Amino acid sequence: MKSYIERAIDLAKSQRRAEESRKPAESAAVHAPREPRSRRSPQPAPPAQLEHATIGAPAIDLMRAPVIAVESGVLRQNRVLVESDSRNPAEFAYRMLRTRVMRQMRTNGWTRLGITAPRASEGKTLTAINLAIAIAAERVQPVVLVDLDLRRPRIHRYLGVPDDRFTDVSDYLEGRTSSIEELFVALGDHSLNAILGGRPIDRSSDLLASPHGQSFLSDLSRRLPGALLIFDLPPLLSTDDPLVVAPMIDAILLVIAEHGTARDDVASAAELLSEFNVLGAVLNKSAERGDQSYYAY
Repeated sequence: MKSYIERAIDLAKSQRRAEESRKPAESAAVHAPREPRSRRSPQPAPPAQLEHATIGAPAIDLMRAPVIAVESGVLRQNRVLVESDSRNPAEFAYRMLRTRVMRQMRTNGWTRLGITAPRASEGKTLTAINLAIAIAAERVQPVVLVDLDLRRPRIHRYLGVPDDRFTDVSDYLEGRTSSIEELFVALGDHSLNAILGGRPIDRSSDLLASPHGQSFLSDLSRRLPGALLIFDLPPLLSTDDPLVVAPMIDAILLVIAEHGTARDDVASAAELLSEFNVLGAVLNKSAERGDQSYYAY
């Protein structure tokens, strides 16, 4: 019997082939929604209602998102970039990473970037946050950071945002709210918007693979024209969630920890991602230039 990872690979490959066959009819930056898969969801809306609700829906106005103040002290403590810390070695590294990532994204007309790692504790969430902040600082295009690590949502903790200050993405995916606009918040002075999660979900891949979950992912692209979407995804070798989401995004960035990621895990992650656009790997927790810690791309 195939493992859940092997089944997810087969499913992702079939979705990728279906998407490739439709590419001539799509624009360079926005993918058309795929046929929903028949999988269970806790509280899915009927397909007819979903179609009626999303087709022709207006663009989301990010300027209307409620602003949440973030404290510089909390950010520094959690190693999140702060604009006033211009001499922080990590800031320079993330600016370099931003330049390389955005060169590829803009060259290809891509607007949806997923960030993952082979295993937990390799720094993918912090990388996603700091990369999003660095890109938003350019003020070239709107940037939306989306917490799709539904089993272990942690972006709000890094930012010091209490659970009661935002509408949880799980509330939308599980049908407790029908307004996608309610999910967006604006974070401090970073010109960064976010969709946050707070309550862990055990069977998160079922939610993401459901018609409602797939509609959520496609709606974000369709209703945020010109915005860059950065998704914090779960670890590749721990759950099938990244492989469910991968066919719906444009590219993936892999985070690996120096002296912390096994070679076999890197090889397994590369094999799982072989069907998708991988921008590269971020070598995290690397020590060079004496005892200064920085991030290598």
